[in-house]
Amino acid sequence: MRGLLMKQTCFVCQNVDCQSRGSEQLMNELTEKVAARSLDAEVKPYICFGGCDFGPNIVIHPQKNWYAGVKPEDLPEIVESLAGGPAVTRLDTIDPSLKEIVYSLLDAGVF
Repeated sequence: MRGLLMKQTCFVCQNVDCQSRGSEQLMNELTEKVAARSLDAEVKPYICFGGCDFGPNIVIHPQKNWYAGVKPEDLPEIVESLAGGPAVTRLDTIDPSLKEIVYSLLDAGVF
């Protein structure tokens, strides 16, 4: 099975820091864009990834893409990556050790 066929979950942080920077609007817009493209992806809220100073944060699982400081104008590129395009590397700015902790939690089903 190719990686593109794998169901993707887009976790959008909804903790107070990310919310104050517009994460709720991002989650709603991303949900609409994913639905409009009929992508095999689900957009879900996440309580907190621990990258509060760098939010809003969106983590794509199981692909393990972490997008930090996401703005509405970044969403089309993120949607393209969900559709099989390249990851949006310019938004991948989170410390690798924090990413590994969060990815292991997600791999273990803690969400």
